[in-house]
Amino acid sequence: MTLIRANTVGGALKEIIYGNLWILVVWCALAEAFVNKCDPSLMGGEFTKQQKYECLVEKLFDPANYSPLVRPVSNISNTVDVDFSVQLSQIVNLDEKNQIMKTNVWLQLYWTDFQLKWEDDDVYNEIEAIRINPEYAWRPDVVLFNNADGNYEVSFMSNVVIYKSGYVNWIPPAIYKSSCLIDVEYFPFDEQVCDLKFGSWTFTEEQLQFAFFLDVTHFDVSDYLENGAWDIVSGEADIVRVPVGNKYKPMVTFQLKLRRKTLFYTVNLIIPCVLISFVTVSVFILPADAGEKITLCISILLALVVFLLLISKILPPSLTIPLISQFLLFTFIMNILAIISTVIVINRNYRTPRTHQMPRWMRVFLLNWLPRLLFMKRPDHDKRWRGKKDNKKDPKGHPDLTHSTTIHSVPNTQISGIAQSIGGSRLESMIETHHPNCRLTDRRVPDTAETSFTENVPVDAPNIQFSPEIFKAAESISFIQKHQKKDDEYHTVIDDWRYIARVVDRLLLTIFFIVTFTGTLGIFFKAPHIFEKINQDEILARYNANWDRAKQPPT
Repeated sequence: MTLIRANTVGGALKEIIYGNLWILVVWCALAEAFVNKCDPSLMGGEFTKQQKYECLVEKLFDPANYSPLVRPVSNISNTVDVDFSVQLSQIVNLDEKNQIMKTNVWLQLYWTDFQLKWEDDDVYNEIEAIRINPEYAWRPDVVLFNNADGNYEVSFMSNVVIYKSGYVNWIPPAIYKSSCLIDVEYFPFDEQVCDLKFGSWTFTEEQLQFAFFLDVTHFDVSDYLENGAWDIVSGEADIVRVPVGNKYKPMVTFQLKLRRKTLFYTVNLIIPCVLISFVTVSVFILPADAGEKITLCISILLALVVFLLLISKILPPSLTIPLISQFLLFTFIMNILAIISTVIVINRNYRTPRTHQMPRWMRVFLLNWLPRLLFMKRPDHDKRWRGKKDNKKDPKGHPDLTHSTTIHSVPNTQISGIAQSIGGSRLESMIETHHPNCRLTDRRVPDTAETSFTENVPVDAPNIQFSPEIFKAAESISFIQKHQKKDDEYHTVIDDWRYIARVVDRLLLTIFFIVTFTGTLGIFFKAPHIFEKINQDEILARYNANWDRAKQPPT
C-alpha cells in the first residue's frame, strides 16, 4: 500500500516538473528569438534589411511608447497641421431627381507625427519609409459633412506611408454620394454647382488645422476620367471656419462647377418639341373642308403631354420652371389656342344664308381689305365682295340681271335670234305679262288679259298675236330664271363664308408662325451659356500644369 502511494506521488511530481520545463523552454526560446531579432550584440552579427524593417515597426508602435488614440503633439495645447487635397477620379453620376452627386475621389492627407521618426537612428536610417495598417497609426477623423447616403468613411482603408522624418501620408480611395442643390431653371442648358465639404468630426481649430497640399487650391485631375453627360468648368477649393458653439471648426470645401453636355437633349428632346410646335402652325394650312384639322390639333396635344410627363420624371420639383418646360407649356398654350381658332374657322366655313346674315363690316374687312393685306386673290373679287345689297334693282324690285353678281347671270344684250325676230322689248313685256287665271297676276290690275297685255306692249312694237301656250312657256322661263338666280345668290353667299374662313386661316397662320418663331427664340435664348462651348481638355491641362509646377523642387 505504501509502495503504491509512493509511485503515485512520484508520477505527479514528474508531470509537474515536465510541464513547467516545457513552459520554461518555450519562454526561453521566444525571449532568445526576440533578443536575437532586435539586438545585434546578442545576435553576434549584423541585421538584415528585413529584420531592421520588422524591428523598426515593433519599436515605433510599441504600446508602451505609442498610442493611435492620442494626437501626435508634444504639448496638449499644440495644433496638428494637416495638408489636405482631393484627387478627382470620376464623376459617376449626378442624379437631378434626388439631388445627389456620386463621385470617385482619392483623399490626400499629409501630417507630421513626431513619435514616428527614425532619421537620427543610425541602425534604421537606411529605411526611407514604412507602410502599415492605418489602425496602428493616428489619423485625422476627416469625413464628408454633406454626405447623402450615411456612409461617412472612405471605401477602402489603405496603408499609411510613414517617412523617416515623421512625415505621414495617407491616400484612401472613396466613393461619395453628396447632397447637391440642383438648379433646373435653364435645363438642358444648365450649370450645376456641387460642393464636397470635408472636415474633422471632433477636433476644433485649436487642435487641428487644415492647409492645401502644395498650396494648390483646386482638384487634382491627373487621373480624371471624363464624364459623358457633364463637363467640368472649375473645381476650386476654399477653407472656411464653421462655428460650433463658442469655438470654430475648419472645413475644406471643394466646389465643383459642372455644365451639361446638350447634344443628347438637343437631338432627343429639343428638336422634336420645336418641330411639333411648328406642326401646330401647319394646322391653318389645311382647308376647313378636309375634316382633319381638329384631329391634327388633338394629336399634337397628346404628343406634348407625353413630353411633359417625360420632363417631370427627369427633373426634381423646384420653385423655378425649367427652360424646356417653359417651351412645352408655351407650345401647349399655342396648341389650345389653335384648337379654339380652328373651331371658330370651321364654324364660319359651314355658315349658310339660311342660318346667318353676313354683316357689312365683315364683308368690307374680311372680304376686301384683309385679303389684300394677305396677298389673297380670287376671280372677280372686286365685284363679288360687295354682295347683294350693292346690286341695282329695277322699279318693280326684281334684280337686274345686267348688274347681277352671280357667275351664271346673262346680260340683256345677249338676245337670241328668235328674240330678235319677234322683237326683244315685246318678249320682255310678254314674260312679265301673266295669264288672266295665273295666281301670280296682280289683282289690282283689271282682270283682262287684253288690257294687261295692251298696257305692257310698247306702241311701236309689231302687232304679233301669241297663243296661250306661248304665255305659259314665258311664265316657265321666268320662273326658272328667278330660281336659278336665287340659287346662284345662295351659293355665292356660301362661297363668301368659305372665303372668309380661308382668310381667317391665312391670318392665323401668319400670327401663329410669328408668335411661335419669336417665342421659341425668346425662350431658348434666355439660357446664358447656350452658345458657349467648353474645351474640357484645355481645363484639365491647365489644372495638371498647376500641379506639375507645385511639385517641382524650388530652384
